[in-house]
Amino acid sequence: MYKPKQSPISQQTSSQPLPNTFSLLTWNLQKVDFLHHAHRPIEKLLNIPSTHLLSLQEVVIQSQQNRFFNLPFLMAPNIETSSKIYGVLTASNYQQHTQHQYLTKNRELGFVTHKTALITQHKLSNKETLTHLNIHAINFVPHAIFKQELLLIWNKIEHINGPLIISGDFNTWNKARLHSLLKAVRRLRLKMVKFPDIRPIKTLNKQPLDHIFYRGLSLKSATALSVPHISDHNPILATFQLKKLPFF
Repeated sequence: MYKPKQSPISQQTSSQPLPNTFSLLTWNLQKVDFLHHAHRPIEKLLNIPSTHLLSLQEVVIQSQQNRFFNLPFLMAPNIETSSKIYGVLTASNYQQHTQHQYLTKNRELGFVTHKTALITQHKLSNKETLTHLNIHAINFVPHAIFKQELLLIWNKIEHINGPLIISGDFNTWNKARLHSLLKAVRRLRLKMVKFPDIRPIKTLNKQPLDHIFYRGLSLKSATALSVPHISDHNPILATFQLKKLPFF
């Protein structure tokens, strides 16, 4: 149903690398139409400091739209209609390019829609390359299919060395799903971002759905915001610092 014709969507970005200290915000927008915010920074909507990398799920854009929260973006669609495109979107004013888009092999409930993930690469100021996986994990399928889809995505990134961030809505609404996710991230030597106050993070059956994992970076701070009037999910924000490369 509504399988996308475009895949992926890419808008021109800067050649500037991410700064030594940068922040990433991940947020499921619940298919809210933010067209009136296409040229308005997210910082004004959420009253937060400048954010360098946006990792958004359930995004909806117009077919000719070229900015989102006033940023150039890369998008991996999972639904396309005659006038709108839905999917995951990574936006930044800094250099980024698509490394791979993954559309799930299975559909939710067996016949509805696919889910999608977007792998992007970002230039860092210490000459390394950050790989980022923005994911909206498949829901409404047996646990075995959830695990299978995770592993298929992991196969696209497990050979990549260097700094890595995985963020998004993982639909980990029970302990079995969360256990499978945590087992998968350990394969990639990732750490979980832990938040001082977890109350704003979207949960189902008392299990958090949204996560950020990382490696090859230092975590400086993490915050979960509360904006229930906008989406049924709340944004989560992490600030990272580059690790110094050894001199030889």
